Amino acid sequence: MRRLLIILLLSIIVLPYSFAQETSSSRLSKVVIDPGHGGDKPGAKGKRSLEKDINLAVSLKLGELIKNHLPEVKVVYTRTKDVDVDLIKRSQLANREKADIFISIHCNAAKNPSACGTETFVMGLAKSQANIEAAKKENADILTEANYAENYDGFDPNSPESNIFFALYQNAYLEQSLSLADKMQKHYTSNTKLFDRGVKQAPYLVLYKTSVPAVLTEIGFISNEREEKYLNTEKGQYEIAASIFQAILNYKAKMEGRKITTPSIAELIPQKVIRDEQERIKKEEEERKIKEEQDRIALEKQKEIEAQQKEKEAKEKDSIESKEETNGVVYRVQVFVDKEKLSKEDSRLKELEEVWIYNDNKMWKYTSGYFNNFNQANQYRNILKDKGYKDAFVVIFHKDKRISLEKAKELEEQFNK
Repeated sequence: MRRLLIILLLSIIVLPYSFAQETSSSRLSKVVIDPGHGGDKPGAKGKRSLEKDINLAVSLKLGELIKNHLPEVKVVYTRTKDVDVDLIKRSQLANREKADIFISIHCNAAKNPSACGTETFVMGLAKSQANIEAAKKENADILTEANYAENYDGFDPNSPESNIFFALYQNAYLEQSLSLADKMQKHYTSNTKLFDRGVKQAPYLVLYKTSVPAVLTEIGFISNEREEKYLNTEKGQYEIAASIFQAILNYKAKMEGRKITTPSIAELIPQKVIRDEQERIKKEEEERKIKEEQDRIALEKQKEIEAQQKEKEAKEKDSIESKEETNGVVYRVQVFVDKEKLSKEDSRLKELEEVWIYNDNKMWKYTSGYFNNFNQANQYRNILKDKGYKDAFVVIFHKDKRISLEKAKELEEQFNK
């Protein structure tokens, strides 16, 4: 802690002089672009992608735009491949290259899947616990670096005191950093549908000891399904990169005191990317319509099946009610006998209608059909015989008790009197 205090006191003395020296330049001629994370440090994880990959893709597109539209500005990357670079080496590169601005590109993440939007940070004291936690999460990468305590002057990512001291350490370029950050947020809002979370301050180590105007920008939430999908499209990545480029252009114009025409977003995004995106949207729309039609057909089929089932149940109910109005004699067709009681779902019963099972002499007997006269039952017996039930024959019941044909005729005569 004593070491941190000494650093803070020295910064109060040294930084004003440093500020005067470093801000004397009136030209923006070099930009350091820092794709956050990399290698075995993937950053935030989405459902379909990793933060490190999106950071790199957007960074390379930003560098491409600068080279194409501002050829006089040199672009330096902290990484151009999927490799890990220590945080201290990123800021050291910016200092060694004597960059005019340093931009660290990241994706955000939150436990709440609806969290969304862009935000850009400059080095400073965080005004909310959320910003402190965000910085702690990014700063935790140093714990796997060699000699991190020495490189970062005893900084502990989990220490509130460390966060306060480091936030106060570097403020020489606060005004320029805020200006660049503000321009970036405005262009995000103009060019994308992403929510503007604003410009904020937090003690990010990647900005610490960067002796140039520096920002860390969160270009969207990879934990938000809609934003992750957007950030994985070529058009989305170009829109973000173009927004940052426009901000750099505006910053350069102000810094150099001259008017520079800002290309529109349409001029900055390659036409092929726009055409591919239009094709992608068209394809998605076609697939959506096909799925909707398939769902509609499936729903109609399901409704038809349900209607048929209801109709069948209604007919069976009417049949039973009409039969109950007779003399109570029921004619069925017995198809086979078994020692075991089978489920009505058994394959041997699938083709049978109105299955009724009864036990007689410790044997389970299986019948089909429900008729109020012998002729109807006998016709059905012939149908079943044709289906393979060769042993089928008519059986007669009265109040669920089996009776003879003679007894059935007697009951019919009594009913008709």
